[in-house]
Amino acid sequence: MSEVVSRRPAASCDIVLCANACATDGAAERARRIPVVWYNDSKPAAVEQKDAPRLGVAQILSCAQSEAERARIVSSLLHLTGFSTFAYFALEFSGDRVQRLFLHEAFTPSTYRGEYVQRHHFDVDPRTFGARMCSMPIVWDLRNLRQQGERHGLALPDEREAFADFLQTMRDDAMCSGIMYSMAMPGTRLHAFMSFTAPRRNRDWITAATVEQALSIGLSVHKFGSPKLITAAREHSANSLTAFEQKLLTGIAEGASDKEIGRRLDTSAHNVDYHLRKLRKRFGVSNRIELTYLTAKMELI
Repeated sequence: MSEVVSRRPAASCDIVLCANACATDGAAERARRIPVVWYNDSKPAAVEQKDAPRLGVAQILSCAQSEAERARIVSSLLHLTGFSTFAYFALEFSGDRVQRLFLHEAFTPSTYRGEYVQRHHFDVDPRTFGARMCSMPIVWDLRNLRQQGERHGLALPDEREAFADFLQTMRDDAMCSGIMYSMAMPGTRLHAFMSFTAPRRNRDWITAATVEQALSIGLSVHKFGSPKLITAAREHSANSLTAFEQKLLTGIAEGASDKEIGRRLDTSAHNVDYHLRKLRKRFGVSNRIELTYLTAKMELI
């Protein structure tokens, strides 16, 4: 990692703005309400023993008394790196479409709680697409983001307007440069994102050492926060299934045919096929084998 970054400290990975992945299908589509899930890790804190071995950041976060204390811990680390804000969030995808946004109570700054969520900026944020596609952290500034938008373009006027609104919001919130990277969440359709931002207008201040510090902080938060995130995702995915759909998926997992499942559920094979097609579309898979594998891996059946 260091070798790659040191050759080009200002850009670990070029950001690619993909209109199909980052933009919605129009103003009406952007208006769709994407569920936002807030979760936390409230639990009794461990009592620190005298002369106990020194804890890592993830362990310190786990031992914190409250979410506010966890936020203060991360904030103190940020000031050592030159960043002003840190956000840990996750997007649940079906194909390239965002289905649900997960925000952690302790690691969501005020800038993300406002317009970024309310105006669905995560739908047009090229950093999230770049972070998913790139194996390295992406280093960005607003000029870089704007150039990427102009280079690749967005097809519709409302898409261009949404992207311009996103850039203006970032500028107004003094989020002008930074680092973002992503981690896939095994057994789910989630990608967790670690976002570091600063008011400095040019990304040239970000060195290889800065990237390493951001990796250390973000991965520590991810180690601490990911188990609860996965649990929250599975709970909400399971809750989004009706009793009929759960029985339908169970029948598929057992290898039953549409006709057999129809007999069990007192319905027609045609109705079973209809609901299976809806489930395949919802989970972003192409056949019943992939549907069975994914839902079993997500512990829905």
